Order: sequence, then structure tokens, then C-alpha cells
Amino acid sequence: MQNRTTDSILAWLRGLAHEGARLVLDSRRVRPGDVFVAVPGAAADGRNFIRVAAARGAAGALMEADGALPEHHPVPTLDVENLLPRLGEIASGFYGEPSAQMTGVAVTGTNGKTTTTHWIAALFSALGTKSAVMGTVGTTLGGVRFEAPALTTPDAASLQGLLADLKRAGADAFAVEASSIGLVQGRLSGTHFRTAVFTNLTRDHLDYHGTMEAYADAKAILFAWPGLKNAVVNADDPAGERMAAVAKKAGVRVWSYSTEGRTLPDADETLEARNLRATAEGMAFELVWRGVSCPVDFAQTGFFNASNLLAALAVVFAEGHAPETVLAHVAGLHAPAGRMERVRSGEGPAPLVLVDYAHTPDALEKALESLAPVARARGGELWCVFGCGGDRDPGKRPMMGRTAAALADHVVVTSDNPRTEDPDAIIREVVAGAPEARVEADRRLAIVSAIGAAAAEDVILVAGKGHEDYQEIMGVKHPFLDHEAVREGLLERRVAALRAKETH
Repeated sequence: MQNRTTDSILAWLRGLAHEGARLVLDSRRVRPGDVFVAVPGAAADGRNFIRVAAARGAAGALMEADGALPEHHPVPTLDVENLLPRLGEIASGFYGEPSAQMTGVAVTGTNGKTTTTHWIAALFSALGTKSAVMGTVGTTLGGVRFEAPALTTPDAASLQGLLADLKRAGADAFAVEASSIGLVQGRLSGTHFRTAVFTNLTRDHLDYHGTMEAYADAKAILFAWPGLKNAVVNADDPAGERMAAVAKKAGVRVWSYSTEGRTLPDADETLEARNLRATAEGMAFELVWRGVSCPVDFAQTGFFNASNLLAALAVVFAEGHAPETVLAHVAGLHAPAGRMERVRSGEGPAPLVLVDYAHTPDALEKALESLAPVARARGGELWCVFGCGGDRDPGKRPMMGRTAAALADHVVVTSDNPRTEDPDAIIREVVAGAPEARVEADRRLAIVSAIGAAAAEDVILVAGKGHEDYQEIMGVKHPFLDHEAVREGLLERRVAALRAKETH
């Protein structure tokens, strides 16, 4: 078995694959002419599906050499040692290194990745650099959606193929969510980044990483990335100092940002949001950079979004854009789907209902803390409808229950994506932290009944699923969208009000 070079692998691929061929890890997604990448996985060994890929028209297969049994395959194969860790580099070369021809930004952190990447892409595009966004809610460029795997960070082969598609479609830049699991698994390998962003580090994915230290180690991979020029780091998060130190040691320029008057010892540049305050439309603050203060009015809910905005501004400033030019486009920024997204009620008085992806203790706390003053200003109370996902870190369930009980006036615990777990068992673990909570396992009924019981002045946060359009139960994804349940509840409320009016 020989240790093949990347150049020799690429030469083999180019001799085999025709123009338009793709590298594909899932045999079910193979199209005629594609090259199947066969590697052992957590659930199955891709080498057992080479015949399936061949039947679907694969031109050949790259396969992991280690542990492979001698076998005659119906298509040409090339065995490669340590294929999966090398796949990003191989795929990048196969597709012509598309990321090297664009301005690449990677955003990592427990919370805020989706919003921050969307605002980075939106600002770049508004400034004339056509930018794509890639992550939890999909891959888009200029409002056009591209086909992509349903992962925060796609697999290495799919990612490089997507980047090539985006470049062909005219993208000059891209902002991608870099999940901790994606970083550890090498899904971003072979991708060129100019700037890396760290938003925060709070409890999540411990079912995968095991400890918070290992979780932080995963995030830190990004800040010693080959060729990285800028690191944009949240100074308000305790882990920010570590990320900045890793970047500084690698010779990367560090940009610090804060809404709490903090900076980092290794910072070369610092952005601050001072005098942060709520307004009728959202929030306002003074942006301070290099001793100059600029007023910012921002029509978004949640002070944590001031932090997300600062991160996006730092990325764009690092590319040389002047503050006065950039800030003129802040008013055009909108929250991504399922991120503190207001669901409209139509006519008549009704509670303010927001759908948010908050599925960690920290995200739920920040969302509720931001909405409490909104409820008070309306003269109403704050509701929280949420559940916790199955087959994930169970330790956060009672923590999230305690958070909701402490910050909301009314708590309704329901089902999220139970996956292969018993939904009622998950609910019991959540309720252990919120013993006074109402329980309604049916998520649709939980949302509809909360809207029916709330006063028109109240605020309701529906948390946990955000943009997701399914509910996963015992391995089956059933169509479900929180927004639709909210609209149903608001409609029922309006119909009930009209009937009551007709009887008087």
C-alpha cells in the first residue's frame, strides 16, 4: 500500500472524471459521472456501497485504504490512506480551489453563528462584494438557494462543491458557519479563510465533545488556520482571551469587540458598543472604534444582537471599508429565519409572538432577558414555550427549565425533536428545573394554547426549533414549522374574538 500524494490523487481523478462531475460521500446522491468517496462512517462503511454508487452511474470511487478487503469493484477505484482527513484538500484541488478566489469568513461559537454570517454576507453584498452565506438555514447567494446537505457545516466534499458552484454563480465572498464538530472532523480542511470570528462558548454538544475544555479546543482550531489574516473575537466571553491568544501566536491580527466595555490583551483593534439601550424600534448605541464614536440605530430585538452586529462590522472593517459607508447599510439588515423572528398576527389585538432557535441554556437566557423589558413596556407578561431535543446532552435539560422558570412569568414545556428518546422522559427532565411549568407534549397544541391563554399585552417566546420545518420522532422527520402553529393560534384567537363580539 503506497502513501499517495495529493497531486497523484488529483491526476487520477482528472483522468477519470468528466467536466461537471462531483465528489460525493452519499451513494444515494450519486449522479452519472460522479466520483464516489467511500469511507467508514459512524453508522455504515461507505466501501460497502461502491456497487450501489456504480449502479447509479459513478465513474469511479476513492476509497479508504486502511482495513479495506481485496475485492473486485465494477468501477475504477483508488485506495488512499487517511482519506477522510485529507478529503478537504483533495476536494479543493479537484474543484480548482474555489475558496482561494473569494474572500472567505468562518464564524464559530455556540450561539450567534447564523445571524452573524447572514449580516456579514449582507453587508459585503451591500458594499459591492457579492457574498454567499452557508450554514444552518442553508446556502444562499443573492436570494437564490443552493442545494446543500442539512448540516451546519457540510461535509468536506460537499462544501468544496458548493464553493465552486457559488464562484461560478458570481460570488466574490462567502461567510460560513464553522461548527465545533465540523472543525474536529476536518470538514473545512482545504478552505481558504481571510477572517475567523468567535461569538461565544456556552454549554452545547457535550454529548460529542465530552467536556467544555474539549469543546473549546475544537473552536480554537479555527484561529490557527493556515493563511488566516484576521481574528474577530468577543471580549465579553471568558473563552475569547484563549481564542485571541491562539490567533496572536499564529501571527493573525486580532479584532476585539464588546458591548460591556471590555478588551483583550492580544487585541490589535477594538470595537465597542457604548450606552446600549432599548428603543421603540429595537436598540441604539454608540459605536466606538479608534477613538471615534458613531451613533447606531438598529431595528432588531435582543441586546445579544448588538454583539452579533459588532462582529459583522469588525469583519467588514478588517477588509478596509470605512465606518460611515458600512453603517449606512445597517438599517437594511434583517434577522434570519427563526432568529428572534416576529410572527405577525394580522388585524386586532394579540400578544407579540417570536420564534427563536434558542436551544442551549445560554441562548434561552439571553432571549428571555431581552424580551422581559419588551413585555414590561407593553404592560404584559412574558411566556416561554420550549422543549429539549433527544439524543443530545441531557445535562442541559433541567438547566433550561430553571432558566425559563426564573425569567418567564409563564412556562409551557413541550416536545422538541425527541429523536429516538421518549418525549415524556425528556419533558420530565426539563420540568425537574421548572416544577411549576405547564406541560403539553403536543408542540402544536402547546403553542396554540399558550397564544389563546395569553393577554394581548403579553410576549410569547417559542424557542428551540427556529427555522426547522420538521419534528423528528423515532427517526422520522414529520413536517412541522413553529411559525405555522403560531399563525394557527393567532387565527383561532382572532376568530374567537369575533364570535364573542357577535354575541354582544
